[in-house]
Amino acid sequence: MNIFMIVALLALAPISLAFVVLYRTLASRQNAEVPMDQSLALAPGKYRPMERLLQEEDFRFLSSQPGFSARLGRRFRTERRRVFRAYLRSLSMDFGRVSQACQMLVIHAAEDRGDLAQGIIRQRFLFALGILAVEGRLLLHAAGVGTVDVHGLVESLEAMQAQIQMLLTPPQAAMASL
Repeated sequence: MNIFMIVALLALAPISLAFVVLYRTLASRQNAEVPMDQSLALAPGKYRPMERLLQEEDFRFLSSQPGFSARLGRRFRTERRRVFRAYLRSLSMDFGRVSQACQMLVIHAAEDRGDLAQGIIRQRFLFALGILAVEGRLLLHAAGVGTVDVHGLVESLEAMQAQIQMLLTPPQAAMASL
């Protein structure tokens, strides 16, 4: 009986950890007002280097150089993960600002924009799940397994910015562009 309890607890531990990380990600959103121009001035392209930061080509090149040691390789990987996490924090903060600006636009829109409100909630949820997945992949990367893909997170930021542009476009201009 005890072995089954231990196995059950071990099976539930990763799921519990995932929910804790998801909760912390969602709960850490700032509620301060965000200037609209700050939310519109973001350039999601600044996060493109993240997509390359943990790829294996650089590690293979480094390991082929004279004087390479396993210690140097570990330090290089650790430093790359540190830089990646800094990018990830910045991406998360930018997403929070854009998301909040989009929410404020929906709240203060002249007409009811329930469809966009649902889109904002959906994007926030998908972004939080994406952050959770990236954190899990970072743990695997630290163990020497695989790489980390952030393409979906950058696309979420771009989608939120597109929603802001849609909200700022007057209805007449939107109809003329069709």
